[in-house]
Amino acid sequence: MKLLLENWRKYLKEGTENSSLHIFFDMDGVLVDLVTTLANKMNENLALEPDEVHAGNKKGIKTLRKLKALVTEVTPQQLEDITIKKDAGEERTPEERAINNYVYVLLGDKTGQIWLDMEVATGAQEMIDAAKERGNIYVLSSPVGPISVEKKKEWLDQHFGGEPFVDKIFSSEKGEALAATGIVDKGETAILIDDRLKYIEQFEAAGGQTIHHYPSATPEAVSNTLAALGEL
Repeated sequence: MKLLLENWRKYLKEGTENSSLHIFFDMDGVLVDLVTTLANKMNENLALEPDEVHAGNKKGIKTLRKLKALVTEVTPQQLEDITIKKDAGEERTPEERAINNYVYVLLGDKTGQIWLDMEVATGAQEMIDAAKERGNIYVLSSPVGPISVEKKKEWLDQHFGGEPFVDKIFSSEKGEALAATGIVDKGETAILIDDRLKYIEQFEAAGGQTIHHYPSATPEAVSNTLAALGEL
């Protein structure tokens, strides 16, 4: 019986790996609840003295001091709106610029601990399970400096270590990343699940298909993405 079960699992695994359907998961906003983690950390730091939070880091102290002068609280929705404006090339308010600048102070911290502290997004495992039933699954995430790649890999191992991702790719040019896989050249189908239109446009321009996971890390987005996966 044990041998029978092992052979059956092997059959299922090989059947998926031979699939012509390839599903790529973005991390931030899809598997990771980036905006909630960042908003919580920013609000925690807003209640403290900049010299205390960023001892010895002049840029961190200056950026947090400016943020404190302009805002008293940051919400996940504000962070979403700022990213949308940034991607669209729209003008941002002084408050929004201060928030955005401090986001990069947090994400660029040399320890990289913020990446390990990220919360798992709503419905992440459910979406992964649904995608696995239909094809090969990958991670395709945009990095924020070298430290983020290392820590994102650690985070994936910590929360989804048992998942059979075919590959974990880190690139800010998701169209180029798709082209490098050779999937489209082979006439096979590649689908990216991403919350940002910027990356959706890159992927589609390279011949891929997409599922817009928005509003990011919400039950509504999960429901829509699962419905889209169900139609594959």
